[in-house]
Amino acid sequence: MRGLLTKQLRIRMGSRVWQPRLGILLLGLLAVAFFCRLGFWQMGRALEKEQMTARYEQRLHLPPLSLSQLLAQGADLEDFPVRLQGRYDNSRLVYLDNQPHGPVAGFHVYTVFFPDGDSNGILVNRGWVPVGSDFQKLPPVPVAEAAVVTGSVALPSPYFTVGEPDYRQRPLRVSRLEMSPLSAALGVQLRPFVIRLDAAAADGFRREWSPAARLGMPPEKHRAYAFQWFSLAFTVLVVLVVVNLRKSGSRNDE
Repeated sequence: MRGLLTKQLRIRMGSRVWQPRLGILLLGLLAVAFFCRLGFWQMGRALEKEQMTARYEQRLHLPPLSLSQLLAQGADLEDFPVRLQGRYDNSRLVYLDNQPHGPVAGFHVYTVFFPDGDSNGILVNRGWVPVGSDFQKLPPVPVAEAAVVTGSVALPSPYFTVGEPDYRQRPLRVSRLEMSPLSAALGVQLRPFVIRLDAAAADGFRREWSPAARLGMPPEKHRAYAFQWFSLAFTVLVVLVVVNLRKSGSRNDE
């Protein structure tokens, strides 16, 4: 195997010979494939975020839906405006950890809301609050009292985070929203979506639900990163060709 990797490939190109070692050629092609994969991933993320922004803008001005109207939409629920009447259950409170606002660490605060006539609960994102002076202690928040919730629908992030939450603590402090264990911990069946409380609605904190605030990185930056990865792939190809290209008949052409 080692001898095969050190063997040289020999391709005559007019007055020159391209003569790379197979091991170096294999490593170079693997690097090209890796850089191209990263580039296409960045391009995909750019397209995904453009679609997110377009969907948000399209649904922003729709009339708010009732719960039955929302559920009739099927799986495509993101960003639909809703207006639900019911009650908050302030005994069921969830703090979503690791939610910085600029340089300040903080939480998103969720409270379970029960729409009238429905036994399932819905987590309402009431907004962002900063961490207090003691990071280990959860900042207290006032109870939610409104009988009507207006906002827009969001789906919990599918991205994995390190560490398993302690579902025995109260209030709950979690690093990701997983509805099945949260339902078990809170003793209520939760809907698979959450509601982002409108900025003008009562019982909320700092709320910035615009695409720019939620995307993290805009599509243009993803495309810039994609260009860098594709440039690296092209550079590796150029180096593979130039370094291993020799004049035919030279002492190294043997």
